[in-house]
Amino acid sequence: MIRRQAPVEESASVPEPATRSSASTDTVAESPQPRLNVRTAIGFGLEHHVLADERDLQLLGHVHRLGSITRAAQAAGVTYKTAWDRLRNLQTRLGHAVVIAAKGGRGGGRTLLSEKGQALLQYYEQLRKQQDHAVEPDIELDAVGGLAARPLPLRKTSARNHLQGVVAAIERDGMRDAISVRLHDSVHVSVNITHASTQALGLKKGVAVYLLIKAPAIRFARHHHVQQNVFCGLIRSTRRVQDQQELEVQIAPDVHLITVAGKDQAQPLRKGERIWVHIDPDTVILGVD
Repeated sequence: MIRRQAPVEESASVPEPATRSSASTDTVAESPQPRLNVRTAIGFGLEHHVLADERDLQLLGHVHRLGSITRAAQAAGVTYKTAWDRLRNLQTRLGHAVVIAAKGGRGGGRTLLSEKGQALLQYYEQLRKQQDHAVEPDIELDAVGGLAARPLPLRKTSARNHLQGVVAAIERDGMRDAISVRLHDSVHVSVNITHASTQALGLKKGVAVYLLIKAPAIRFARHHHVQQNVFCGLIRSTRRVQDQQELEVQIAPDVHLITVAGKDQAQPLRKGERIWVHIDPDTVILGVD
């Protein structure tokens, strides 16, 4: 199903046609009538459930063009968290990944569209082009391929950090497993769960997973030799809430963490500073779609 908003006409004052002056024999050309621009919003859905709206689709285009969620967010005029939340929710509704991490060279990795993401963007762009010319598209929605028969439930939780990655390795230690999750080429997070949970989730190398981490569970560390899951990050933004400070810390391209600095922090941390953060492997909730 394709949702369309009712066209909104742009009002414009139409100038009066120019007339011949009685004091001159020169002909004054008439000003052309302003052309009406009609544009409607495009959205995709199944029955009464929305799968993607135009903001999702335009964000996909920015990611495809710029190769980075961070830069795509800037192009869309939203925060990184807003952009990532939109992409994550879009993937959940579709039941397919639309963005993937790709290895890079000296400059680091890139974020690319998956095969499904490319198909969705191509369909949108063709539909937009055809609609702008006031004709119907000449391809079917089936070109997107394999959409879920019904929307999947969104992950709405109190955790501020929703990260997505791929299982890189599993090490068993009695009743517990240490799951290594690759968030980026240079970032692997270790998560401790029971072996029974590993089996129940069907985890194995290469399986896509998501991580839920509460902001207070991400602590500050003095250096990276103390323990596992310690990362050096760049403070991208700060927000003061009474006697606490909320920080957005980037630990890799397109991998951002939200953490909180409390009263014990001697001095306020500032945007642009580098800090070490620690993720306790026992506090991470690991899930699959």
